[in-house]
Amino acid sequence: MHPIPVRKMAFEIPAAEDFDPKWLVNNIVLSYAVTGISLYVAYLEPFLVKSLRRVLDQVTDETLRENVDRFCRQEAQHYMQHERFNEAILQRGYPGLRERFDRLKADFDGYLATRGDKWCVGFVEGFEAYTTQSALKSLNSGVFDHPRTDRQFGQLFKWHMTEEIEHRNVAFDIYQHLYGDYPFRAKMCWIAQTHIWRFILDCMKIMSPVDTARFDDSYRVTAVHRALAVCAVAPMFVKTYSPWYDPHHYAVPETIAQISTELTAAAESVS
Repeated sequence: MHPIPVRKMAFEIPAAEDFDPKWLVNNIVLSYAVTGISLYVAYLEPFLVKSLRRVLDQVTDETLRENVDRFCRQEAQHYMQHERFNEAILQRGYPGLRERFDRLKADFDGYLATRGDKWCVGFVEGFEAYTTQSALKSLNSGVFDHPRTDRQFGQLFKWHMTEEIEHRNVAFDIYQHLYGDYPFRAKMCWIAQTHIWRFILDCMKIMSPVDTARFDDSYRVTAVHRALAVCAVAPMFVKTYSPWYDPHHYAVPETIAQISTELTAAAESVS
């Protein structure tokens, strides 16, 4: 099997009335952060696919061309699944959340319309450099299988994060193949990574007051909580700015291969 398999999955979708915002290990800050990621990727990943597909004819390495194609096909599956799950979140009625979601879409539409190929591919690489580390950390921690994690959302993210690791080298490889401009790459890492975290923090600000009133004070996320969340991910940002950063150097635990095999067996189809 190709090391970047394209799986078509069939996940159960939670009903809106069953969605508990504190779905990840019963930790509200982690839950809001990962919920923000779910909302974000619904518009990010079409941007990733379009950005790489429009430069694919410039790639002269056939192996890389196939890897880019598989990257795009994996990402297309991701955003289609997240769109389905996101409705359970949006239907919970958070004033201002759909509007913030619409502004996110406008950002990515604007980037495709006004930014050049190098900028867009650099953004893709900046985002992927962060998510590779996040995926490794979250899968190693076992949070998606935790007994206090919602099973449906947990399985969605376990699949998604595993495929982030499977295609971890592709964005870096195509950026290096086409441009290889380190200072520009470092700048785009900063732009992409701050863009997602601005969105995540906005989601926390919008959702937490509603859920605190709806449930109880354990759903409250303060400015201090938000600052600590950023501090927790900052080392992953900094690592990507190094001129020696290379995702090919990551040691992937054997447990990830086991998860990959299990997901392949559970898929409706694999190519």
